[in-house]
Amino acid sequence: MPDMDRGGGWPSSPWWRCALCLLMGSLLFEGCTTVAIQPEQTVSHQKSRDILAALKLKEASIQNLKGLFQASITGSILPISKTLPGVVFYTRPNSIRLKGLTPVGGTFFQFIREDDAYRLMMPASGRFTTGKIQELGRTGDIGRVVGLSLRAMDVVLGKIPGLTLDRLHVYEDDRGFRLDIPTITDEEHPDGDVSLTRLWVDKQRYDILYVEYLDQEEEMLMSIACQDFRMVSILIDSSESTIHLPFQIRAEDDRLSGSVTLTFQELAVNTRL
Repeated sequence: MPDMDRGGGWPSSPWWRCALCLLMGSLLFEGCTTVAIQPEQTVSHQKSRDILAALKLKEASIQNLKGLFQASITGSILPISKTLPGVVFYTRPNSIRLKGLTPVGGTFFQFIREDDAYRLMMPASGRFTTGKIQELGRTGDIGRVVGLSLRAMDVVLGKIPGLTLDRLHVYEDDRGFRLDIPTITDEEHPDGDVSLTRLWVDKQRYDILYVEYLDQEEEMLMSIACQDFRMVSILIDSSESTIHLPFQIRAEDDRLSGSVTLTFQELAVNTRL
């Protein structure tokens, strides 16, 4: 079994620990006939190119996306745990709008991002802020909620900073691929603390299952876990196809001891917004 700490192996977050415990229990039950998981190995240059090409193709195929979700917010991000409905609209390459709704359908907050600039509006309080996306965390509780939601949406959309062949280190074991991406410039990550992005990708469809954002000591800063993958219809160059997307995404900030979970009721890709 590979080492499960920050130095390598598969993730050690509570979500993955639970899965690991279930796996270990089944191994004990099945006894000596179980085949051991092979240790991680570095993949070939050509295989790295294939994985990168698949990830890039999936990201490029999403020209726009809209979704209806339920957001569950826990921990110290907000004074109390909160669940609220919301909608998201995305247009490639860098336009995204998030709207959090009240239980009766009113607007709790509306966030608009265009490239590296944002606007955040809270109609009930009359609050309105603008700035650079790097400054979003300074706007208080809602800014932190939006920041984690954006991280979650980036993974859904396949928008991973620094995902280029010359920086990519790819490892493989029986369960899938691990991709390590070192940070080169502070502009790649809004908070500037991320030194390494670590992805886990499945072998069948190259879906991104889990992402860790690590600091210089490879301590966890944030993590994104994707579950409940479903096929979604998509129009590519006037041809109908499908794309495999997660309908539940949990973004957790270890520094704030808080999380945002987006559970989608609907996702539509490449439609008229």
